[in-house]
Amino acid sequence: SSRSEPQLDLPPADISMSGKEQKEVEKESYWTREQYIEWAEEFGKDAGWVDETFKFQPDGTTIVEGDLYLLDTKIEQLPIGLMEVKGGLNISQNYSLKLNGYPKRVGGYFECNYSNLSSLQRMPEKVGGGISLEYNKISSLDGLPDKVTGDLSLFNNQLENLDGISREIFGGLILIDNNQLTSLEALGGIKIGDDLDLQNIPATEIPAGIEIGGDIYIHKYQTDLIADAKRKGYRGRIDL
Repeated sequence: SSRSEPQLDLPPADISMSGKEQKEVEKESYWTREQYIEWAEEFGKDAGWVDETFKFQPDGTTIVEGDLYLLDTKIEQLPIGLMEVKGGLNISQNYSLKLNGYPKRVGGYFECNYSNLSSLQRMPEKVGGGISLEYNKISSLDGLPDKVTGDLSLFNNQLENLDGISREIFGGLILIDNNQLTSLEALGGIKIGDDLDLQNIPATEIPAGIEIGGDIYIHKYQTDLIADAKRKGYRGRIDL
């Protein structure tokens, strides 16, 4: 109708709570010691292992002073409230695992291979060593830290492009067997301290301007990629 409808005097929307405050309200409760024990018992550990492995803090969070190995334990998540693993963290071969934002920090390497991961959202915010995410179903790199202090291995995933890739990788970057990876455009301008391994991917062009401290590895059948890499000045670093 062209006639104006009467306007109702509605109360103003409540916008008093900021996004940060909303997150605080919605924040999950940290696990209790009893919940840690129940979780650990599912893969054959007990209260003694929990007390030896996790250091409980006054605010209810925990830290691990050394390494934490949880390979093939069938865990679905890590404890809510685990803030830091000061050593390395290996949670490979857990096929139902979902990253949940814990731990926030890993002092050493972070490994999560063979785990059916499809997303890197809510992975540790800071990792002090290399990152290995081999044989998963990762299609997006959103969630990776900006810097990787070591190798970044994405061997055998489902990447189509590299949007979200770390901008500085102090070790090598391994992209072998991503058989849907048609675009390497996001590598332009990044720094790689060691080798760049591009074997067995369908991409045919490599962007200029990548700083590479080691060699580029390309399989001999990837003739278009080899030719393009040579045109871009990477000739001396190609290994067939």
